[in-house]
Amino acid sequence: MPDFQEAMGLQPQQSVTRLGMVLYHGIESGPQLREYAELAEAAGYESLWVTERYFHEETFALLGFLAAVTRTIKLGVGVTNPYTRHPALLAMASATLDRICGGRFILGLGRSERAVIQERMGIPYGPPRATLEEAVGMIRSLLAGQRVNTTTGRLTLRDARLAITPVQHALPIYVAAIGPRALRLAGAVADGVLLNAYVPPGYVRYAVHEIRQAARAAGRDPQAIDIACMLVVRLTNDLGQMLPSLKQRLVRLLEEPYVGEILLDKGGFDPALLAPLRTAAAQGRHVEAASLVSEAMVEAFYLAGTATQCHARLEEYRAAGVDLPLLLPRLEDYQATVEALRSEGHQDPGKSPSP
Repeated sequence: MPDFQEAMGLQPQQSVTRLGMVLYHGIESGPQLREYAELAEAAGYESLWVTERYFHEETFALLGFLAAVTRTIKLGVGVTNPYTRHPALLAMASATLDRICGGRFILGLGRSERAVIQERMGIPYGPPRATLEEAVGMIRSLLAGQRVNTTTGRLTLRDARLAITPVQHALPIYVAAIGPRALRLAGAVADGVLLNAYVPPGYVRYAVHEIRQAARAAGRDPQAIDIACMLVVRLTNDLGQMLPSLKQRLVRLLEEPYVGEILLDKGGFDPALLAPLRTAAAQGRHVEAASLVSEAMVEAFYLAGTATQCHARLEEYRAAGVDLPLLLPRLEDYQATVEALRSEGHQDPGKSPSP
């Protein structure tokens, strides 16, 4: 039976500019997941990522399926953590996935949250940056075929060596970061950095500077670190109609301690609005809280508007230092986003360029 790409008369092509897609939650079946993957692959996207959201679809099950039904597109997880899965399990999963997909897997690691890891699951939540640093080193050693025996750090592994190795000689490990210490850790130890969704270009410029400086201080090539950033996409011809819901989402983001401060400060907005916003939100005055979020903030934190406007915003992020933009639409908008925002210069087979 011909596969999706053959049936559509499409063949995967190399992207002219780097661009990735992210699958949101709500996958209902294997055929649906396969269709989403093949849409991105046929359209020339460089990579396809899944995110880990607790009590939703299990990340590595999705990745195993994607590894079997794709041929050329890279596959990433953005992100898992070294608490719910020990680094030895993450190394096993990474090596296995890389073998199944023929050397296309990217491992993304993050710190998760104490509220979920320890308070909800009862898993001890050690110092996040130190734990992440140890996890990256342990996973790298295991993937390189080395025997690991460590009992003195925050992570324990006694006399272990993987029986399998990945296809990639150096399987890439990306680290998620938002604050200065996490950004500097990523610059010092990671192959790539995953910047959070809902970050404005001004913050990106700051983050890239921190990452490059840390890499240089660690004796690494600053330009060798791949800067990826998830960008929340809302394709629409009527942004005004969508503004209330977009503002409400930003209220929830800005309620987070420290996150609101750094995103507004580095993004070029006044952090003084956080106190009244948080007070209004805490007291249930949600309309008032949302009124403190300006339209300019919505435009800075989202890729929102027409396809032309979203393409222009993509270029803003590239100019700010993003090497690999990762598009995160709602699942119901996935196909429209794939088609509307594919890399400029990509062309469907059988279609000639306009004269």
